[in-house]
Amino acid sequence: MQRPLGTLLLTTICLGMGVSAAHATLAPAFDVRPEQSVISRLLPTQASQFELGVMDSKHGHERFRISRDGNRIKVEGSSPSALLFGVNWYLKYVAHVQISPNGDRLGPTDTFPLPTATIERETPYAFRYALNENVDGYTAPYWDWPRWEREIDVLALSGINAVIVERGMDTVLYRTFHDVGYSDDEIRNWITQPAHQNWQLMGNMCCFNGPISSALMQKRAQSAQKIVARLHELGITPVLPGFYGIVPADFQNKFPNAHVVPQGEWAGFTRPGWLDPRDPMFAKLAALFYRHQRELFGDSTIYDMEVFQEGGDSGNVPVPEAARDVQNALLAAHPGARWMMLAWQGNPRQDLLSGVDRQHLLIIDINHDRVPRDDRQKDFQDAPFLFGGIWEFGGRTTLGANINNITARLQHLARANNNMVGTAVFTEGMDTNPFAFDLFTEMAWRNQPLDTERWTADYVRRRYGALDPHALAAWRVLLNTAYNIRIDNVVFNSERDAAQESLFNAQPSLTVNRASNWSPEAMRYNADAFKKSLPEMLQVEPALRSSDTYQYDLLDIARQTLANESRILLPQIKDAYNSKDRARFEALTQRWLQLMDLQDELLNTNRFFLVGTWLAQVQPWASTPDELTQLDYDARSLLTTWGDRKASEGASLHDYGNKDWAGLTHDYYRLRWQTYFRSLDDALSTGKPPEPIDWFALGDAWNRGQQRYADKPSGDAYEVATRIARVLQLSP
Repeated sequence: MQRPLGTLLLTTICLGMGVSAAHATLAPAFDVRPEQSVISRLLPTQASQFELGVMDSKHGHERFRISRDGNRIKVEGSSPSALLFGVNWYLKYVAHVQISPNGDRLGPTDTFPLPTATIERETPYAFRYALNENVDGYTAPYWDWPRWEREIDVLALSGINAVIVERGMDTVLYRTFHDVGYSDDEIRNWITQPAHQNWQLMGNMCCFNGPISSALMQKRAQSAQKIVARLHELGITPVLPGFYGIVPADFQNKFPNAHVVPQGEWAGFTRPGWLDPRDPMFAKLAALFYRHQRELFGDSTIYDMEVFQEGGDSGNVPVPEAARDVQNALLAAHPGARWMMLAWQGNPRQDLLSGVDRQHLLIIDINHDRVPRDDRQKDFQDAPFLFGGIWEFGGRTTLGANINNITARLQHLARANNNMVGTAVFTEGMDTNPFAFDLFTEMAWRNQPLDTERWTADYVRRRYGALDPHALAAWRVLLNTAYNIRIDNVVFNSERDAAQESLFNAQPSLTVNRASNWSPEAMRYNADAFKKSLPEMLQVEPALRSSDTYQYDLLDIARQTLANESRILLPQIKDAYNSKDRARFEALTQRWLQLMDLQDELLNTNRFFLVGTWLAQVQPWASTPDELTQLDYDARSLLTTWGDRKASEGASLHDYGNKDWAGLTHDYYRLRWQTYFRSLDDALSTGKPPEPIDWFALGDAWNRGQQRYADKPSGDAYEVATRIARVLQLSP
């Protein structure tokens, strides 16, 4: 249900204390009870200390105020988002505790300190958006409601006020095309399963691993309704996919007079066709799409449409006219709505921008720094845009980011472009790099240069509970290595701001330099310098080591230390093989496998690094054993081969979604390297060339396997990390 506005609302409510009629007013405000519920869920012990209130905006900017009211912590905001971010600011800078995507630390006592001074802040950015379209593939395709509820709460507390929701759009597509004559079987075979479905919505692919079941679509629609309702309740705009012309590739066979531009293939998959928006069938389909979407999920004010995404073809269609008709169809269904699109790989095209009302656009700019582009007013023809933060791809677990982009370039682009109206958390997966997430979401509320070292010290204090000298030393190392990615001589293909991947996760070769095709080809920082962070973390005061946040960071640093070691060790293995030194080759390859075993043991100690967690999410969505097999393959293949042989090998999609996860490391990555080393050892022994290995077949066997993995952690991260430091001969 959407929250009521402009009615008799309460500007103040005390958590756990009920409503005071003395604070009722006729202001065009909002009911703070949904925000109260967020705090009660995240801070069940301390929630009653907070008194929430509503305040006016300032110069059109959202703002919050933190103060003391007797023995309560009073937080006021001009919007639900500002109010909750004000609570978060209090938690971070007064209570020195943390709610984060990767663990919470709420301190040793049940009582938070009262503010000693009033704190006020505002943001010039009307939009603080979150979630790359690919999050619904690489992170969230099988999340249940409790997992989504937690995510929404954390995003809300982080000041996010717009979130994309792609779940449930399969039902909208189904009903739309069923209405124009497609059979049940035809349309369910066209719609892709959940972990790959977002690429269909972007016009990249169809028909993989089908058919999708009617029962699954119904469950997903019901789940999406719950997600959308909660977003509305918290004043967060649900960004829904719009209709821009994707149709089944055989559409013209059914409608010979329709003008469909074939889109060929994307990474080996058949793309949906693109129906010319000037065609009378377009308006009919768009009206059906938006009607069914409204019936299921209500209205919104922002709709995502990626026309010509990653190689889409306009054929002989005049793009300005087509773009105008796409926008007109949206505005006919949702007057005043914004069309959200990406600045990525040549999009948005200038001819597309020239044909639309650009003030009804919202461009997420994730292409501003690959070749630095500063004049986004000119590039976007004055269309409003959001600064996109993208520090990892494929939902990978790699530690690191270019934080100079977050702390300096964001403010630079804002100063240089009056059409920058917000920020966008746009990583391709979530639950990694909590440091970058915390910093990026806070920068929307800062307009002065940031002292990064001081900010990091505050981060250490709230994340671990004290300014421990060893924790500070570890984070100084991280600031100067993994979080200091710069443009350099490393070939980075399309992923400029991403850190290098682990070669443990790469398809084996003596010359391999990355796991996925588009990632950096070498270290983005000094591996020896990075190593110093692990012994420092191991020396953190024992009293601070029990928190979820310390446990996550210790594991992540130890894991990345091992991953970096793979790039040091592989050239040595290559040298031993080329020199036919079998004894040295055997010793080095055994060390390689030993490190992978240590990594798998380490990963087993934390819930964020278990492939079992990923796979356990799938089962509740399946209605039959056969469907469970089908959905299990959907979830597994996205991590490994990505798709069929043509996509995996021919288009090099294999391992794009690689992750350092327990179980996946042991049964897939390690098996590949063990198989490869055996083939090389046989070659050294016999003098014959190594036998070729069918890597796709090996990966597909894991995708279709029946192995079950624990979804609860086991073991002691500190003990395993200590052994890793010893094996790598890292001293304090």
